[in-house]
Amino acid sequence: MSITDPALLKRLDRLRVPVRAARGHRPAETPIPRTNQLWGIEFESYKDYTSGDDFRYVDWNAVGRLDQLLVKTFTAEREIPFHLFLDTSASMGAPAVDHKFAFATDLLAALSYVVLINNDTLRVVALSSPEKNQRPFLSLPFLRHRGQFLRVPPFLAGLTPAGKTYLRETVRAYIEQTKEPGVAIIVSDFLTEPPQYEEALVFLKARDYEVKALHVLGAAELDPTRLFRRGKLYDVEDHSERWISLTQANLERYREALQAHVDALQDFCHRHQIVYARASTASSLATVMTEELPRAGLLALR
Repeated sequence: MSITDPALLKRLDRLRVPVRAARGHRPAETPIPRTNQLWGIEFESYKDYTSGDDFRYVDWNAVGRLDQLLVKTFTAEREIPFHLFLDTSASMGAPAVDHKFAFATDLLAALSYVVLINNDTLRVVALSSPEKNQRPFLSLPFLRHRGQFLRVPPFLAGLTPAGKTYLRETVRAYIEQTKEPGVAIIVSDFLTEPPQYEEALVFLKARDYEVKALHVLGAAELDPTRLFRRGKLYDVEDHSERWISLTQANLERYREALQAHVDALQDFCHRHQIVYARASTASSLATVMTEELPRAGLLALR
């Protein structure tokens, strides 16, 4: 199902990205937990009436019971800046049979749509490899209403996975040039040494971003028997080669190493209060967006 499919967009219209800690200043539609205001839709609590409060929000039932003027307060709703990061390193394009990069760009486009229909601010950022004097990232300007979603698919279509993974360096470069923190969602396969992704995520947390990690895995990465039984493996990032036979012992070692990689990333996120979600190319875009990501807490119903 394509991101432009009307049936998918209709299902995405019912979703939002829940916010726990990020704050914004402009009134909008994203509920901010543990923050209240004197007007709104979702009831939060009560407060004592003070001069200037709107009499429309006085709870007259409470006045009758308690002989005390109490004013209803509501969950604050704000416009939140969302920064959606896409890893464009070479590993995102391998193995080719998985179409992992295309899947990741579809996910990011769908998340962008959800952000904009909730009237939040969006910036899409492609994290590139800062090699040979290349820019460490490319980005769209901040988009502020749903009509600007049409700028997102062409931007993503112009990206190509290439180079080594430099999450640490590229995220730091972006933070140094951006003064408006909010929610940061990193879409990546995280196929790099732990210090690379750990420091990138910690940099964002330290600058008051609310961070969420979306871990993209290819179906053939999860089950390499889909690809081959014996052959030469080529590392698209460091260009090393290695002959390997998928004996039962080697297959078991691979599965253990993959599970250790997944567990280490997930444990790190949980310890640092980062929402972690995983998506495989074996699932459809609709299933990931409407079932798997809500189950992981990255998305919720409006």
